[in-house]
Amino acid sequence: MGALDKVRVLDLTRLLPGPFCTMLLGDLGADVIKVEEKGRGDYARDLLPEAYYSANRNKRSIAVDLKPDSGKEIVKMLAEKCQVFVEGFRPGVAERLGVGYQAVRERNPGIIYCSISGYGQNGPYSQEPGHDINYLSLAGAMSIPGEVGKAPARSGLPVGDLVAAMYATVGILAALQHQRETGRGQYIDISIADCIFSWASIRFGGMISDPGQALDQEFTHVRASNGVFETGAGGQIALGVLEDNFWEGLCRGLGRPELMEDGRFKTDQLRFENSAQLHRELSGILLGDSRENWLKRLKSNNVPVTPVNSLGDALLDPHLKARGMVERIPFQGGELVQVPFAGKFSVTPPSIRYPPPGLGEHTEQILTGDLGFSREKIRQLRQSGVIE
Repeated sequence: MGALDKVRVLDLTRLLPGPFCTMLLGDLGADVIKVEEKGRGDYARDLLPEAYYSANRNKRSIAVDLKPDSGKEIVKMLAEKCQVFVEGFRPGVAERLGVGYQAVRERNPGIIYCSISGYGQNGPYSQEPGHDINYLSLAGAMSIPGEVGKAPARSGLPVGDLVAAMYATVGILAALQHQRETGRGQYIDISIADCIFSWASIRFGGMISDPGQALDQEFTHVRASNGVFETGAGGQIALGVLEDNFWEGLCRGLGRPELMEDGRFKTDQLRFENSAQLHRELSGILLGDSRENWLKRLKSNNVPVTPVNSLGDALLDPHLKARGMVERIPFQGGELVQVPFAGKFSVTPPSIRYPPPGLGEHTEQILTGDLGFSREKIRQLRQSGVIE
């Protein structure tokens, strides 16, 4: 039994932010009905198949044409039976399709309606197109360096999409609690740019300035001993050395205890001020032995160090496997690799109940079982092109 077993979610989202959010709700037990565009479906099926198959388990798919009134009516009828409605269109599109918040609320006053968009429902950029790189740049995240001597770099992960999915999930869970207590629904406006800006605030949130004065950026999180390093014979390691005790362990593990007494590096402040020199020193030392040997030596000195794994290596990592973070489920005659919900529950554990659906795979099941449509009604809808 999942924590959200009695929750039904209507999901009109595509690509990644919305689907990742509703997948998390599905993992927690919610019944997620994925409404897809008839013919094409979720764009991720073609554009980003790895994202589609990673973010759409535990969902049932119904393929509907929302342009005719009969298609809109199917969505509204389903919304009457749901506690949560999630859409990811550009602001105003859901309204033009006839399934905006007010239209859905008329049919289900207690609905929790969550809109996920790039820049939010209002503001001068609300109607502009965008993708992850745009939201990261607008929110200042692309100006934040990660390592000494390197320009800020974009992550290979779609950070904005994922952070928005998490904020949307948290918001929906909070709204569900309020709904249970009061019976009232509400509207949730999630902006990807807002969510990234919230995360970016940890780098400037403590700054104090006079009104109108620009804030100076001093990135104190960047440390020479906190980054990725090449090792001899290939392979990389990641060092997370910030505190003094870890610095001392690093010096011992490297076989260079004299660095602890080096006047340039004796305190954290000095190591920060002399970051470029220290980074060159560490880089040269670490090229002198293999990754495997450094991992053994540094771990034995209690240094925060890990290999820089490829995705394939991560799937085989003994710790992630021991944590149950890799599952393989039957799919199309083979197995589909899935990473389950990242949290362990003692009473209502999340679960992967079924794989990502094919386009419209559950259309007939949903129309008959959830809405009570007759076979003849379904035949007419299919014949008129409203459903697949």
